[in-house]
Amino acid sequence: MIILTIICYILAVTMSIGYAFYRDKKLEIAALISIILGVILQTWLILLFYKHSDIFPIFSLKYAIFAFAWALAVGAILVSLIFKGTTSIIGFSTPFVIILIIVFMLLKGSTKELSPIFNTDIFPVHVLFSITSYGLFALSFISSIMYILQETWLKHKRIIWITKWLPSLFILDDLAYKTLTIGFPFLTLGIITGALWAERAYGSYWNWDPKETWSLIIWFAYIFILHGRISLGWRGKKFAWASIVCFVLVLFSFIGVNFIFKGYHNF
Repeated sequence: MIILTIICYILAVTMSIGYAFYRDKKLEIAALISIILGVILQTWLILLFYKHSDIFPIFSLKYAIFAFAWALAVGAILVSLIFKGTTSIIGFSTPFVIILIIVFMLLKGSTKELSPIFNTDIFPVHVLFSITSYGLFALSFISSIMYILQETWLKHKRIIWITKWLPSLFILDDLAYKTLTIGFPFLTLGIITGALWAERAYGSYWNWDPKETWSLIIWFAYIFILHGRISLGWRGKKFAWASIVCFVLVLFSFIGVNFIFKGYHNF
């Protein structure tokens, strides 16, 4: 079923790019239907993982990556439905979803490798808040990339098919800001619930685990660019680059920290 899920996502990318070339509304609808089918299949897989292990499959890096891919795909669907003229987000987001699923397939791990300290009611809430924030930050990151591409091509007067496919600079800037703004409270709640879990598991709210430290760094980084946006008027290219840099930090915290530093986090 996971191969079928990937096929649906590949179809979503293909239909989205096809729409960019031919401007056929049927291709745009096909892209949306394809990514929705991919999310449905991926949701079913998550439920199957849970059924076979009796543990919600988000407790290791392998399964957290799969959940991250799901959150990004759901976010892309919601953005394309809520923000008019933004269906191109499907064409840009879905390749990242496919890459994450392939990484999931390549990583070793099992949902049954769960330490008792993770088997608490608050830990899955902590992970879900964190994964949701990552998905929203990913959408801000992708919107920022789209902004920089659109701005560069328009600046050099390269009005090609892709500039007509992408949303306006105003919409992309607004999308990058709003997804980041919504993601930040989820990150905050993820850190708070993580501290509550740590107190139960280790008797201390903060242990300076590498993942904890990097989460705090990311929190301050996003506070910084939100301050820049609200108080200093950061917009356009400046805000887009700030969003991209912050998401690189998120990726390092989410994946890179696990391979460089030792800590009690498995995801």
